Amino acid sequence: MPAKAVPAPESAIKRAAFKQQQTENFKKAILANKAEKKALKKQAYLRGLKYSRQYKATENKLVTLRRQAKSHDNFYLEAKPAIAVVTRIRGIAHVAPKQKKILQLLRLRQIFNTVFVKLNKPIQNMLRAVEPYIAYGYPSLRTVRALVYKRGHLKVNGQRVKIADNKQIKDKFNNEDVVCAEDLVNQIYTAGKHFRTVTNGMWPFKLSPPKGGMRQKRRHFVEGGDFGNRETLINRFLARM
Repeated sequence: MPAKAVPAPESAIKRAAFKQQQTENFKKAILANKAEKKALKKQAYLRGLKYSRQYKATENKLVTLRRQAKSHDNFYLEAKPAIAVVTRIRGIAHVAPKQKKILQLLRLRQIFNTVFVKLNKPIQNMLRAVEPYIAYGYPSLRTVRALVYKRGHLKVNGQRVKIADNKQIKDKFNNEDVVCAEDLVNQIYTAGKHFRTVTNGMWPFKLSPPKGGMRQKRRHFVEGGDFGNRETLINRFLARM
């Protein structure tokens, strides 16, 4: 007489059902994550294309205005820069308390730390007060993009996290206007309405000492030194860092 099949314990049945449900949930989550990344990649591409056309149109307009002014034996007065990039070029030794506090407010706590600031009257006064400790100027689009892509780090729960993909940016800012790296570049370069949110959400850029060294840190740039306002020549300085 054949032996009767012993029913499986109820706990084993429940455990098997739970594992199967867990596996299905994992598969669904992976598929959803892939779909989200694909949609975000497409959105980032379209945003980058839109911004590229905007930058090109702005540049073409400037060229046209300069040519029109020249044809009338005149000069075209360009708009004042909206942002500046500031790099600390001297260390922490022998810094006066007032200048030390201003450098902390600018988030320049270490040598070769770099930040973007929006140019207004209070910021300009702060830059003048700490001018012997910093080099600053007006960044190009290429400089902004290189810093964000190569040296960009987000501030996540007080930790310095390198930007690895656009999903990190989207999760960090939780804003429809800032979902990819090109949005960061655009908000910084154009001093957009989310400029402060973006710059505060990113860690100050930590750069290397400039290749070839510096000339004289204690002399102003216009005197053959290093500190002070370099205007557009800051881009050449940052490219060496």
